[in-house]
Amino acid sequence: MIQKVTLSPVNVKNQAQKTNGTSMPIKAQSNVNFEGSKTQAAKLASAYQALNGIQTAKTVNFAGNVELSDLEKSIITPKEIRIQNLLSLTEDIDLPLKKMPQGSEKLNAAGLNVTKEIEGDRDKFTITNDKGNTIFVGRVERGRAEMPVVTYKQGKFMPEITVKDESLNGKAIKMFAGSELVGDGFEFKMPGSYEPTPGQGHKDISFTGRTVITTLNKEPRTINAVDSYMASGLQREAIRGDYADVVEANDPTVIIPAGGFGERFFNITREHENKPSGKLPTDDRYRIIGTTLNLAASAGVLRGDESDDVIYLSQNHEIPEGDGVYYVSRYKTDGGAISEGLKRDLVRNDRDSIILNADIFTNADVSRVYNALKTLPDAALVIPYYPVSPERAKSFGLLGIKQDDEGNLQIREFLEKPKYTSDAPMPNDFTQRGDYDKAMDEFRKVQTALDPSDESRFLANPGLYFLSKQAQKVLMAQGILTPEDTGLGGNVMPKIVQLANEGKLLDENGRKMKVYTVPLEAKGGKPAVWDDIGTAEAYLKLIKDVANEVRLHGTTPDNKYYGMPEFVLEDFAKNTDLETGIVYDSPRAREALDSFSEKYDVQSVRGNIFVAGH
Repeated sequence: MIQKVTLSPVNVKNQAQKTNGTSMPIKAQSNVNFEGSKTQAAKLASAYQALNGIQTAKTVNFAGNVELSDLEKSIITPKEIRIQNLLSLTEDIDLPLKKMPQGSEKLNAAGLNVTKEIEGDRDKFTITNDKGNTIFVGRVERGRAEMPVVTYKQGKFMPEITVKDESLNGKAIKMFAGSELVGDGFEFKMPGSYEPTPGQGHKDISFTGRTVITTLNKEPRTINAVDSYMASGLQREAIRGDYADVVEANDPTVIIPAGGFGERFFNITREHENKPSGKLPTDDRYRIIGTTLNLAASAGVLRGDESDDVIYLSQNHEIPEGDGVYYVSRYKTDGGAISEGLKRDLVRNDRDSIILNADIFTNADVSRVYNALKTLPDAALVIPYYPVSPERAKSFGLLGIKQDDEGNLQIREFLEKPKYTSDAPMPNDFTQRGDYDKAMDEFRKVQTALDPSDESRFLANPGLYFLSKQAQKVLMAQGILTPEDTGLGGNVMPKIVQLANEGKLLDENGRKMKVYTVPLEAKGGKPAVWDDIGTAEAYLKLIKDVANEVRLHGTTPDNKYYGMPEFVLEDFAKNTDLETGIVYDSPRAREALDSFSEKYDVQSVRGNIFVAGH
């Protein structure tokens, strides 16, 4: 039986909300008017009853130009806070929370405190953050001739301890929250909880290919990742979608935005690649972007033959123009590159477009959503929905809906990362007149994104968009698809939704076009599994969950990830130890850890640990 492992508890100080820098006691509320359904009223009442008081949160924030000390300059790098060898520190470190100088592109300016003290015959190293939470505790026997090198790294989202040693043969042990490593003469722990088994040049010429990939950061890495997939022939192994024949008959263009810098994933990819080209624990032919390419293959767009043309819209111009590479301007979002491609006819603007994120892991059958685009009345845009919990909903764009006379779900609101979901805003949270009313208006809009079949969940936008060719023509004619101001989730899609609901999105015959949502489903209509591989933590959790599904169901249709390539599921299982929670990037990494364990007589290694190349 696999037990839930809990390491030394995190010391969390009582946090409270800040209200104009003062403590604001909460008094009983009266004369509260509830609007809308009984469900909304009940939620509002519950929110008021749950509120007992607000205290002021304490933070340290230095404004203006900040001068860093020599020690701080050696630790705060352009990408992260980094201590090269924690065990060699000779003094304590105290970095308060800082607002970095304007123009400094820092991933992290968070506070950090490192203390070294003597505890019996050992040196004890403790790392805490600006909130007082314990991040790492290490105990090392003094006077030992040989010890591994322990590097501390903290990016924008989560800290990491990397253990290096010659015995690892080029690999490294990367520790995340909820992990421990205990050997002869040392003990390293990162507090937290984890479950080893997760809960059950500018050329205006036409393009004839059907797959477009936009690039920006580390462009050669992205191309190499795509080339590896295409050369492997995996397109021919993809499980054919339920409506692949509809896709093939209409021949849409698949667009894959892959231009991000992958800042949130920096602890896994490091500086050598961006997230879409990041490694999964399989062989090199299948990296993160491979999941999206597999969606296109299952839908019938990529077929493993001479029709598989892929072009790249290069924003950073790191790759030679020509032979399928077209230079476009550099934009803040991939949407700018896509709209320039459509405007210049580099991307065929006389075909439907399927836009798929490059950093997701899903077994969705996108041919089912495309079939909805072709069959729903006057459909201009279809965005599938994925049900999420209220807490998770705050990290997503949500789809507010209304039901038409035929029972179809039309999108009425495009709500980006709402602050309030199941809990209503409180009047005492606001000091400016009118701010509370605005917050309540947003809250009411968010309630339109409740899942009609399960009101405990919200309809999240998984970043997949299905756009008709008629809508593309209208949007370009109206100047909505403009490269200068185009963010897919933040600009284009909300504008389409607004125009459709105002009755201003008309096709060439003057008919009002509509926007819809349908469930994101796997083959056969089963609910799809979808994950945004956004952070190292999410990456490891996903891999362990896949491995557990393989252990329980093999690669049969009973596996909830059925629809992914079998070898991917099998490799995830092969390179994951569910008993300890360790994920290996390859069989060689497992051998490296064995060698390290033998050298240092390791008694315990478990938790959120990733053994990979460094």
